[in-house]
Amino acid sequence: MKPLHLFYCASLLGLTTISGLLLLLYHCAPVLYYLCTGILLGSVGYCVVLYLAPKSRVSGNGKAVFITGCDSGFGFGLAKRLDSLGFTVFAGCLLADIGGEGSKKLRTECSSRLSTVQIDVTDDGQVQAAVQHVRDSLPTGSEGLYALVNNAGVWQPGEIEWVSMATYRRVMEVNTFGTVRVTKSFLPLIRRAKGRVVNISSVRGLHAGPMAGAYSMAKAAMEFFSDTLRHEMHKWGVKVVIVEPGSFARATDITLPATINRLVEDLRNNVEDVVKEDYGMEYFDFTMEQLRIDDQGESAARDPTTVIDAMVDAVTLITPSHRYLVGSSFEDYVTWMWLGYFPTRWTLLAEKEGDPKPAMMKKTH
Repeated sequence: MKPLHLFYCASLLGLTTISGLLLLLYHCAPVLYYLCTGILLGSVGYCVVLYLAPKSRVSGNGKAVFITGCDSGFGFGLAKRLDSLGFTVFAGCLLADIGGEGSKKLRTECSSRLSTVQIDVTDDGQVQAAVQHVRDSLPTGSEGLYALVNNAGVWQPGEIEWVSMATYRRVMEVNTFGTVRVTKSFLPLIRRAKGRVVNISSVRGLHAGPMAGAYSMAKAAMEFFSDTLRHEMHKWGVKVVIVEPGSFARATDITLPATINRLVEDLRNNVEDVVKEDYGMEYFDFTMEQLRIDDQGESAARDPTTVIDAMVDAVTLITPSHRYLVGSSFEDYVTWMWLGYFPTRWTLLAEKEGDPKPAMMKKTH
């Protein structure tokens, strides 16, 4: 059963229960009935007004933003959007020094306020060089860096037993320690400007599913890092915001066929012999093919606009939310909000008869 179906069932049960209680109050205690109905309608109306009310935003004039991971995807789109809003944008690119396509496009298509900066978030030297470049290039009269957006990240598929320890370390080094390293380095500039830190996490950091253990671990660590930082920075007037995209794999470069093929080949070459024997290559190949289909399927959105809109809100709203959960569809929202609260057999994709099973399981049956 899909989480969406569970949501519909639970919603129907909840509405039926509330209606029954209100009906009971109407006959037994009319005054209490009107009081409860008024509170309920007032709460709904208040939420609607909050949602529809215009939100105040800061002006980009004289404000500088540093973004990591601007070679492609969300970072690339955010850099262009903030440039169009008048911000001074420092677009951190992994391939800036070697003429990467993303950095070339940004320099060509954006205003002179945008500059690309070479940065590998795992390299202390490059991070410190980026901080010095920003410090030397801040707009005249600026007290510091208005916003830091930690967007750089890598993805790694594979069941837990298939992924090597070196790969676990690489994913954590980029997605978690890279975020920590960059944030710590830029915080003095951010504190002086009473700015904000925006960390791009993932729904995978909220609820972990199969085939993404390393990625989910890293994003979950980012979630707790961000929450701790938010509490600690409050006394400085610094805001910390988390953006949690859902199924937007097709909107980034992390699941391009060439990228997936390279990751799959790396898994195949580095999995331990005993694990390879127990699972069997038939099961391995079938699972990886299903991964390709899922990541390129209709449930994965191609258009990154909704994620970039949330990132812009996190940067520009005077009073941003602590978290922005961005689903690619209603079902995506429900799936990732509910996924961790139901039995495993309810939330895993249903196995079809005839699907390959691990070789060792076949022997034991």
